[in-house]
Amino acid sequence: MKNVLIITYYWPPSGGAGVQRWLKFAKYLHESGMQPIVVTVNSEKASYPVLDTELEKDISKGIRIFKTNSFEPLKLFNTLFKKEHIPYAGIPDRKNMTLLGKVSLFMRANLLIPDARKGWNPYAYRQCCKIIESEKIDCIITTSPPHSTQLIGLELKKKYGIKWLVDLRDPWTDIYYYKKLHHSNWAMKKDKQYEQEVLAAADIITTTSSHTQKLFSGKLTGKDVSKIKIITNGYDEDDLKSITGVKEKNFTITFSGTINKQFGVSGFLNAMQELIKENKQVNLNIRFVGITDEFIKNEAQALLGNSVSFISYVPHKTAIGYCCSSHLLLLVIPEGENQGTIPGKTFEYMATRNPILCLSPANGSASEIILNANAGKSFGHQDVKGIKEFVLSYYKKWEQGEKFETNNDNLRSFSRREITNSLIAILNSEH
Repeated sequence: MKNVLIITYYWPPSGGAGVQRWLKFAKYLHESGMQPIVVTVNSEKASYPVLDTELEKDISKGIRIFKTNSFEPLKLFNTLFKKEHIPYAGIPDRKNMTLLGKVSLFMRANLLIPDARKGWNPYAYRQCCKIIESEKIDCIITTSPPHSTQLIGLELKKKYGIKWLVDLRDPWTDIYYYKKLHHSNWAMKKDKQYEQEVLAAADIITTTSSHTQKLFSGKLTGKDVSKIKIITNGYDEDDLKSITGVKEKNFTITFSGTINKQFGVSGFLNAMQELIKENKQVNLNIRFVGITDEFIKNEAQALLGNSVSFISYVPHKTAIGYCCSSHLLLLVIPEGENQGTIPGKTFEYMATRNPILCLSPANGSASEIILNANAGKSFGHQDVKGIKEFVLSYYKKWEQGEKFETNNDNLRSFSRREITNSLIAILNSEH
């Protein structure tokens, strides 16, 4: 295995979680002697929710990158509906949407199958054909969401028959907000047909957790199930090298990333309100770093007042710095989300060695990883008592000057370098 063609919509200067996985894989594949060739969208044509130009420094020299044109309906929606654009995580609350906003959501669900970024496909497909026909490609890799990217790989597989790895970072028609999109019967049938065709044609399928592996396995039969492999996300040691790790003066709990109403963070906020009321001397700093919607901001400020603060989207390494300077880290799996969801930041949280407070479905993959790594504890979203007692126990340790860094001997197995070695083994397998 030598030349791999990576087709990914998200690539620097795009920010957010979606870009990290294959940016890091490309970095360490190249370090291992392989030749990643990346096809992505021109950032001036893309519908990126957030930008992080600092990530461009993480692109290894020698990796060839081809950026193409695209037709982006989301840009048109953003212009017409202003603040009612499709959000980075989940979907808008229909109760608070205007008629125009509901029209845009209907169009997304029923006219743009499987998603609104499918306008990139014709341009990416043509560029991929040029690359394949001009040099030897050993494997094609498509990663999603957006799941429309998988349709590029499907057409290339039909035309050239090259080994194809389908990387599914999230569920497709089982994503937690899927039913709220209100697809027509025709649209839902078409979307499921696309999903099934991709799963059937792929030579290798990678998912990020055992639960998601089982989810997609249920859509296949017989020997096909064996082609689904687990490649988790991870942390990059290089991202932590320049961070001092000096702690905040006040006891600080940090959430890093995008969060909205669908995440179900009310139980945590109520728990913190009770803790502060019952312990008058407690001086907490609850910090949200990243994209926080107005509903969460209003609820948090109403319950916690000056004890809560918000920092808008910052470069990835800056966000890791905020996590390192904290005492506890808040991880939230959206209510109703698939049990297999493991946010990419889970592993970066673990790498800081700060304890993790996780709000997660019972027996979810994120909970299992945190428990097995002795990296923190998980609670139901509405377990106000449990959350409050957990935070208070660490607050008292901090107050008494105790150190409470987690100690996970298996942490290195989640480094991006080690995980890339697992990916290489899969790429070199018979599939």
